[in-house]
Amino acid sequence: MIRRYIPSDLKMAAEVFRAAFAAEPWNEEWSLELAETRIKELMSAPQSIGYVSEENGVIQAVLCGRKLTYLHGVEYVIDEFCVSPDIQQSGIGTAVLDYARKDLACENIAAMALLTGRGKPSERFYIKNGFKGIDDMIFMYCFFEKKESINDQT
Repeated sequence: MIRRYIPSDLKMAAEVFRAAFAAEPWNEEWSLELAETRIKELMSAPQSIGYVSEENGVIQAVLCGRKLTYLHGVEYVIDEFCVSPDIQQSGIGTAVLDYARKDLACENIAAMALLTGRGKPSERFYIKNGFKGIDDMIFMYCFFEKKESINDQT
């Protein structure tokens, strides 16, 4: 069953998140506590909408995103989307995306947007599901130097 995320889904959603990102190609080591914090932060805004796929009381996939206004209307920006590694490539990811599209269309959402790793299986998944890359866009990132206070100029 696919449905909207509710706060009581947090623990199981974090377990799916942790398992999915521990697997290839991401190989990320998330503690359960950190995964819970990430999902809680993503789902805490009034514009946040999430979806889960649940089978026999067990969450198998989690989609976290936000509605954000843009020039052409409101977009749904996918912040995180993960499927339990043992059922990836079973069609559940596509089913969750399809459910979300239909549900969001009822709220007049104009588009979905996301970031993913170039050349990763996730890129192929999103292309297969109708997403297109934008050649003139680039993702940029900047780490901050750790300071004790704003007055610390060392």
